[in-house]
Amino acid sequence: MSGFQVLVVDDSEMYLKLIEHTLSREFDCVHQARNGREALEIFERERPALVITDCMMPDVGGLELCQRTRAAQSFYVYIIMVTSISETENVAKGLAAGAHDYLTKPSHTDELLARLKDGRRLIDLQRQLEEKNRLLEHFALTDSLTGLPNRRAIEAWATHELPASLRHGFSFWVVLIDLDHFKRVNDAYGHDAGDRVLKVFADILRSNTRSSDISGRIGGEKILHVI
Repeated sequence: MSGFQVLVVDDSEMYLKLIEHTLSREFDCVHQARNGREALEIFERERPALVITDCMMPDVGGLELCQRTRAAQSFYVYIIMVTSISETENVAKGLAAGAHDYLTKPSHTDELLARLKDGRRLIDLQRQLEEKNRLLEHFALTDSLTGLPNRRAIEAWATHELPASLRHGFSFWVVLIDLDHFKRVNDAYGHDAGDRVLKVFADILRSNTRSSDISGRIGGEKILHVI
């Protein structure tokens, strides 16, 4: 499974080697952590999509690791808790702490790989959903003709930036651009020509607008440029 990172956390060297041998046949990148603190460092640095963690560890246990991972994450991560048969009462606690699934030791290789593939499938579905949401947000805030931010995007930008300008004492230059004789272009050459004028002008603005500024179409031939 190319490009898919897994983090395995366990204080047993033997179990880590066993898991690594099993996972290396299916996954390109498998990280190992021998305690919870090391796992948190690897998680922050590598951002693995799937975590397999022992429930009982001497420093940061699996339950706490789940909770801290959930609290710190800015992306979707699938967590599998591993317990011994005598620790099955911790399963409910693990699920409540944020784990998605659990395994009992010793686990069968086929069962482990099946659980991991289920996790991979859910991660892929979540990533597809996040990408669709990003596209929907982009389209909701973008003028379909010019590709500039639309009125809604400008209002959202202003809601965030204007209070910040008052708080930190900096000012804005606001330019309202209204293209001269635009109606004449539409009347004389048709709306396709008018659309072309707007697109070309938008390209000029875009290439001359800093990332800290904003240029957006608020309607018709009117464009707001804020510096």
